[in-house]
Amino acid sequence: MEKIFWELYNADSETEVKKIIKKHQIFHDNENWKPYGGNKGNFGTFESQQNHPVPALIEKITNSIDATLIKDCKLNGLDPKSNEAPKSMSEAVELFYGVRNGEIGELTNTERRELAENIQVIATGDKKQPSITIFDMGEGQLPSEFENTFLSLHKNNKASIQFVQGKYNMGSTGAVVFCGEKKYQLIASKRNKKLNKGIESEIGFTLVRRHPLSSNSDDGKIKATWYEYFSPNGNIPSFKSVKLDLGLYNRTFEYGSIVKLYSYQLPRGSRSDLTLDLWRDLNQYMYHLPLPISVYENREYAGKTPNKPVLGNRTRIIIDSRDKVEKIIEFAIPKESGLGDIPIQVIIFKNEVPHNDFIKNKSIIFTQNGQVHGSEGQSFISQSLGFSLIKQHTLIHVDCTNIPTEIRQDLFMSNRTHLKQGPKTEKLIDEIISLLKNDKELKKLNNDRKNSLLRDSSSDKDLLASFLSKLPVDKDVLNLLKKNGSLNFLKSKGTQFIGKNVNGKKNGKKLNRFPGIFNVNLKENKEGKLYRTIPLNSNGIVTIETDVEDDYLFRPIEKGEFQIEVLQKQNQTDKPVDLNPNPNPNITSDVLTVNRVGPSDGTIKLLIKPNEKAKVGDLLEVKAKLTSPGKDFNCVFDVKVDEKISKPKEKDKNPTESFPNLPIPKKAYKKPDNENDTAWDNPNLNWTGEDIVKVMPETNESGELLVEAIIINMDSYSLLSFMSKNQINTEKEIKFIKDKYFLSIYLHSLFLFSIMQKMRRDDDHLKPIDVEEFISKMIKPYASFLLYENYHIEKFAFAE
Repeated sequence: MEKIFWELYNADSETEVKKIIKKHQIFHDNENWKPYGGNKGNFGTFESQQNHPVPALIEKITNSIDATLIKDCKLNGLDPKSNEAPKSMSEAVELFYGVRNGEIGELTNTERRELAENIQVIATGDKKQPSITIFDMGEGQLPSEFENTFLSLHKNNKASIQFVQGKYNMGSTGAVVFCGEKKYQLIASKRNKKLNKGIESEIGFTLVRRHPLSSNSDDGKIKATWYEYFSPNGNIPSFKSVKLDLGLYNRTFEYGSIVKLYSYQLPRGSRSDLTLDLWRDLNQYMYHLPLPISVYENREYAGKTPNKPVLGNRTRIIIDSRDKVEKIIEFAIPKESGLGDIPIQVIIFKNEVPHNDFIKNKSIIFTQNGQVHGSEGQSFISQSLGFSLIKQHTLIHVDCTNIPTEIRQDLFMSNRTHLKQGPKTEKLIDEIISLLKNDKELKKLNNDRKNSLLRDSSSDKDLLASFLSKLPVDKDVLNLLKKNGSLNFLKSKGTQFIGKNVNGKKNGKKLNRFPGIFNVNLKENKEGKLYRTIPLNSNGIVTIETDVEDDYLFRPIEKGEFQIEVLQKQNQTDKPVDLNPNPNPNITSDVLTVNRVGPSDGTIKLLIKPNEKAKVGDLLEVKAKLTSPGKDFNCVFDVKVDEKISKPKEKDKNPTESFPNLPIPKKAYKKPDNENDTAWDNPNLNWTGEDIVKVMPETNESGELLVEAIIINMDSYSLLSFMSKNQINTEKEIKFIKDKYFLSIYLHSLFLFSIMQKMRRDDDHLKPIDVEEFISKMIKPYASFLLYENYHIEKFAFAE
């Protein structure tokens, strides 16, 4: 059996495995194959997992991390399922590896690299469809235990272990589906000697495949095949060995497990040099890794180094890439929201940072134990939040690790790829939008980038005004431009962008690594108490001044904690507050929802809102605490729930017809002559001659998506090529063609936006589409047609 193992292990494609199976008669007997999980109906379990090969591969790596932590737990004399075992991954890493707070960022580069070599992802074979091997120095399994571990389904082997990721005993089956056409997977494992009473165990191995149906047998009557594993004479093949040279990076195989996925179908953008493309993907999906892992490129690529540690983007951002970050803003959804404690980090990268480095197609990520369980694209940032100018450089991390189990099960699919559609998900999304959409810091960052693009463009506005004034007085045209017509997504009031100070005025406050200031900005009442009154149907903001760096609660090294406690001073009542409320409250209250924003530029904001349990007259004491290595900082203030405030009466609408302001027209050039025009190399544009138009949407206070501005490339290859081919040389002709091109692109972009918005409202499947990006891509091939259509129809179609 050892010879067969080496043949299989050294094979680097499914074609080679097919030859090995054909060569050895033992593989031909169907009696030597057993259905995976003991059930021939396992096809649905395998095929209903991840729909993408990268997150499917992540499940294999997650199992390796789990196996490594379980091994170390047992070696420390603890039962992983006992109450004495760690309650989280970070606790486990701190206990087993002596890493403070369980943060691998606390380790040195050398320590991280050495630790990463215990879990390796190795690429061999073909450059388009490589074979991927995952190795770990975990606990390993005896051959007799394969069927209860590697080859089992739905047994909940790890459900009661709190410090591991795996729960469902089926996630790793998803990767097999992406193994070439035959779905070959090799599994080999050897038990750690110390966990086997000091006895050296044999190495067990098996081959997994999708059962090949034959038309010449009973298989021909079966509608669906199944997945099976090699088990000659009903046993897992095994052989004796102390150490094996498996071609690992800086390691020999003494114990642990290996899984080899043959001809793995990695997508474009992930299949080249492992230390570049897949390394980037793994960092994104495993955002906050409890243990580092190592990727090892063993194909013929001329990289600087074949080996590279994967730390997770959270650690990358703080340890290795702080110079790439423009701003980190902390938010928090409290447990009073009904969803649990949910920290949120918003990371805005600098303009020059490539989108794929940290974000790719996952602009908002929802994680549990650091692994991405769902995500949304950049349309969420531009359309749901209204921040179109920072959408390509913004990453929102929503940490769902501490939410209760019953809520987690309503939020996430078991395959860890996306959120379920349902009331819990809607509530979570609404909370995120409510917290981020009106944040002044995010608005400022978006507006700063907007201001760099939109200077005074009065001449462009004059051109549009002149054109529109010459429109025929047609009822349909007028209705189209009315505020309540088809263009009702246009702004009713214009916005003026003035000045060149893109970054705005800086705060100027010196921020420190640890806090030295923690003062609440509230006035004292007659009794000398810090006091805030909040209407029952509204909310209030309390700001706390501090001097700590923005990443203090987020960074993996020397981070602090912010704690909020709300205590009931006055019993809930609809009557006025008692003159003698409890001066020393000790009963925790949940009638207030307190969301935190910051620290940001030396300020922490508390967004306080009475919830449905609150009543007029409630008096509460709010205690805020910021931990620090030297000393903890505390501040205390009172909140009184007051009478509801009435909504302002709406003024009578003017019966006269109103027309909307059209979006700001803007021209962009490769090298503009006018300082008010926009250049291609503006960091918020980054255009080439291939680009045609950029539609800049924003949301108003009612949440409607409006068009703020439309920027048009006046040096586009389409325009320059058209003028060259048609020998347009005179100043008059050039101006005529450019003006017509400008108007055509402007109006077509405007109406395409209107059409797409209507389609998105009517069809939920279209909502993830980023309208701005869609229009930009659609207009590229369309621009040349508009130029030729306008010019030649006018020139020839109506000639006498």
